[in-house]
Amino acid sequence: MSEEIHLREIGSYFLSKVFLIVIFTFSVVLISGLYCFFRKPIYESSASIILTGFSDGKEDSKISSNDLSINQKLVKTYQEITKSRKVLTQVIEDLNLKVRVEDLASKITVTGKSDTEIIVISVKNYDAWMACKIAERIAEVFSEEVKSIYNVSNVSLLDAPIINNRPSNMSTFKVLVMALIGGFLLSLVVVFIIYYFDNTIKNANQVEDKIGVSVLGSIPDFNKKKRIGGRRK
Repeated sequence: MSEEIHLREIGSYFLSKVFLIVIFTFSVVLISGLYCFFRKPIYESSASIILTGFSDGKEDSKISSNDLSINQKLVKTYQEITKSRKVLTQVIEDLNLKVRVEDLASKITVTGKSDTEIIVISVKNYDAWMACKIAERIAEVFSEEVKSIYNVSNVSLLDAPIINNRPSNMSTFKVLVMALIGGFLLSLVVVFIIYYFDNTIKNANQVEDKIGVSVLGSIPDFNKKKRIGGRRK
């Protein structure tokens, strides 16, 4: 019975704070909406490179299973070469970029597709056209470096990058939905914390629960009755 009273008390307290919950949730959504409105869009462009086997350049050369196995083992090495200072410095010089190697590297993601010899080079930039050009040039410089380092011709461009005019940032709709859910849950936590640290006694039942003293009687709120009576008139 005591647990039922406590649950009813908590429920009533939360209902009394509905306005606070709504205001808090709306504020979080509003802040998120302003963030979406003022944020700068980021565009992403990708180039795919495939390792075609350790060909010696002859037309009759064939790709062996050993070649494929070696390629898969070298994928991680190729990932590091793609973001190496040597490659990125060349890209910066060729495109006349006003950016440091470290900053450019932070905008590049190199991934290898599982169980394949395919490497995907993705570049993010505030300019869609520049993201495409950087991805394209990185793929070209990388291919030249690999051929030079390993003295092979097993690197080919599978998919050239294209200009993607759709921002890669999270969509405004998703941001607002997440803000709505997150703001609502956070408001419930805030109200619960307020309730937990609220030591004021609001009714006779709380006197018995918190102090352990039996209540012999209670004085009704005559002002409340008058207010109600006044409205009825």
